[in-house]
Amino acid sequence: MKTITSELCCFLTQKEYLIIIIISPKYYETVTASPVGLENDERTFNTVYIHKQLQNEFIQNGSKNFRFIPIMFPGAKKCHVPNWLQNTHVYGWPRDRDDILRRLMRVEKYNPPPIGPLPTIVSIPL
Repeated sequence: MKTITSELCCFLTQKEYLIIIIISPKYYETVTASPVGLENDERTFNTVYIHKQLQNEFIQNGSKNFRFIPIMFPGAKKCHVPNWLQNTHVYGWPRDRDDILRRLMRVEKYNPPPIGPLPTIVSIPL
């Protein structure tokens, strides 16, 4: 029988997948608690393992967020966002639902204007 961790490894290694990180007080407590205070169940082990894998990828990318979508659920506050995600855009659920869907579909919120003719530069000698 496969564990959750082995099933998710393909998502962690294939960089074209976007990864949603649900931020809640319970998630924060699980990933920041000392190993002594953690429950020794499979869910906790998997959560901490995946969190560390995501954090390592973020650091290896020069602290640039290319594919993580952190979403704060009701009851969560900015202080529940892990430190390494503090400087990235964090969505709020359900408030930012449309923006989350656009991000998942890789659709821009605003379309850039069409490129027009280049401006003429006039040089005036002094």
